[in-house]
Amino acid sequence: MASFFIFVRCLTGGVTSLGEAPDWSKLDKFQGKWTESLFRADLENIYCPRKSWWEPWIKFEKEHVSFRKRVGVDDWYRLRLIKGDTSSSPVEPRNNRGEILKVALDPGHIGGKYSAMEGRHFQLGNDSVIKEGDISLQVAKRIKVLLDEEGFQTFLIREKSEPVTVQRPEDFEEMAEGWLQEMDRSTLSQKEQEELRIKRREVLFYRVSEIRARARKINRQIKPDLVVCLHLNAAPWGDPDEKELVERNDYHVLVNGCYMGGELAYDDQRFEMLYRLLSAWSKTEKDVAEEVGKVFHQKTGLPAFRYRGPNAIKVGAVPGVWGRNLLANRIYLSPVVFLEPYIANSKTEYARLQIGHYEGLKQFSGHERLPLIEEYAQTVRKALVEVREKLK
Repeated sequence: MASFFIFVRCLTGGVTSLGEAPDWSKLDKFQGKWTESLFRADLENIYCPRKSWWEPWIKFEKEHVSFRKRVGVDDWYRLRLIKGDTSSSPVEPRNNRGEILKVALDPGHIGGKYSAMEGRHFQLGNDSVIKEGDISLQVAKRIKVLLDEEGFQTFLIREKSEPVTVQRPEDFEEMAEGWLQEMDRSTLSQKEQEELRIKRREVLFYRVSEIRARARKINRQIKPDLVVCLHLNAAPWGDPDEKELVERNDYHVLVNGCYMGGELAYDDQRFEMLYRLLSAWSKTEKDVAEEVGKVFHQKTGLPAFRYRGPNAIKVGAVPGVWGRNLLANRIYLSPVVFLEPYIANSKTEYARLQIGHYEGLKQFSGHERLPLIEEYAQTVRKALVEVREKLK
């Protein structure tokens, strides 16, 4: 399902919600590791496809590239480039690309009693409620079993339908109230203002604090070679008041990329993009994402989804692989692939989800299919085994 994030400018500068001012010295280890041509190629083909978006923040000089450290301040970090314009390879990812041993599985959203708050929850009539957070957790647990059997070291970011963060919506009351006070409320009723305030604190809880808590667990404790974020997609309802299942059904896989100009205006997002680029994680992300995309198509026969707007960039040649800037695939300090297969409110997948587990294969829309959770898990297993073999 589609995600969005709400940003807040701190009084001291441009930092996103609950973010911290970056420590630019963390880029020191990349000094003298990149040529200008290689840096430009990744910047323009993956991370920021429009010069007008990155030009206010990145300056190419003789044998250096400089990055503006703070919005509105003439203070730059200078990165020394490799002399000349050779085809030398840049620094490899810290997980020694070619070896994926530790895999963190991140079941999207929270589920359980939080699913309605998250907007990842729907029900038709008296049918079973569809909760994305609960389904993604079931998928993650099954993938863990399969990957452990294949010799991977596999970790679950959460093991139940509960938040990883210790914070709750009420902890963001002051921030939500401050945000509301800065708005033009002249056309809003008291009831509408109250609804906005409540929604604001909820979003800060489940979309910002939760993802940042998961990042701390991944970055400080697990330190994996790869993070796989597990989601299901959904199509907009034709009429939200009269929900009807849709015909559309597809898949896509995301890697980190396509930072837009307004996003790079935040000091932390700008730094996080550059750290990911210089870490060369895009190579591992592309390898994994393309293999996952190929296997999903082979196993399901589903078409690949295509983005139409400016917030995504096509990556590589395999259909369905796109670059997007999401909080999870930005602040997890490792290669990250973000899976969005199936349309949960499509006629086909809704029917499979309502049936749940069954033995063997059943026919849906003219295709023999495993249960959705098993098919999803088997797809990820096969893709990661294939990538591991190719990169040895």
